[in-house]
Amino acid sequence: MTKFSRHSLLKWLIPPLLLAAILVWAAVLITPDDNLHVSFLDVGQGDAILIQTPNHQNILIDGGPSPQTIDLELGEKLPFWDRTIDLMISTQPQADHITGLVEVLQRYKVKQVLEPGVSYNSCIYQEWLKLIEEKEIKHYVAKEEQEIDLGSGIKIEVLNPPEEFFKGTSADVDNNGVVLRLSWGEVSFLFTADIRWEGEFELIKQRANLRSTVLKVAHHGSKTSTMPQFLAVVDPQIAVISVGANNTFGHPNTEVVERLRERLGEDSIYLTLENGTIEFITDGEKLWLKAER
Repeated sequence: MTKFSRHSLLKWLIPPLLLAAILVWAAVLITPDDNLHVSFLDVGQGDAILIQTPNHQNILIDGGPSPQTIDLELGEKLPFWDRTIDLMISTQPQADHITGLVEVLQRYKVKQVLEPGVSYNSCIYQEWLKLIEEKEIKHYVAKEEQEIDLGSGIKIEVLNPPEEFFKGTSADVDNNGVVLRLSWGEVSFLFTADIRWEGEFELIKQRANLRSTVLKVAHHGSKTSTMPQFLAVVDPQIAVISVGANNTFGHPNTEVVERLRERLGEDSIYLTLENGTIEFITDGEKLWLKAER
């Protein structure tokens, strides 16, 4: 029979106790609080935004182009015991927005899905739709003037797509993307997906509720969006560009970045390629920002 001395027992007991302490502190650090958290996840050349409400709801807007990256990013933001996405939103069906959402459907319990419902022929989009059907997830099509009540006075307004889809624009899939405005008290966020100038001007024409504290710059800072007139109406205090390093599209466009600098100032523009994941925390009155780098 193997004999254990008192010292050998201590040697084996201490690591589990230390591990338990680490897990407790990790839980304290990442457990949702009474604030609203909005994180622009660093997923490379794509979009992914995680919203965590004071009522412990998790809303994921897009999933970026990489299954591995979205999995790592969600693992950093969600407690290890929380495998639920209360609402998944696909702003549009292209790969840089939806590829990661396939992974999330496979690894998390997703309660509801919202998407623009545009016709789009791609294998990854069809796989995503198939998984939603197989898992019998509630599936809704987004249209302007819809409103989602998240409790505590927090709400999401759907501003786009319109009742009748855009046709004949420079990119109908982009312009029919889901545009959302999240608000709580004095603080608001405008998520513009990949809409182009046609979509921006239509929102202005329709007198949509665009004024927002934080602007998620459309289409990764492409020159096709963020027109001066649109910026004037939104009147943001902070702009975030979700973009990957060394991308082949030249994003973000230098003219767009300069336009933002002139209006907001150098210190009010954040890029995921430079700052990593960018998290905003608000109590409905004040706004705090935390970036990885």
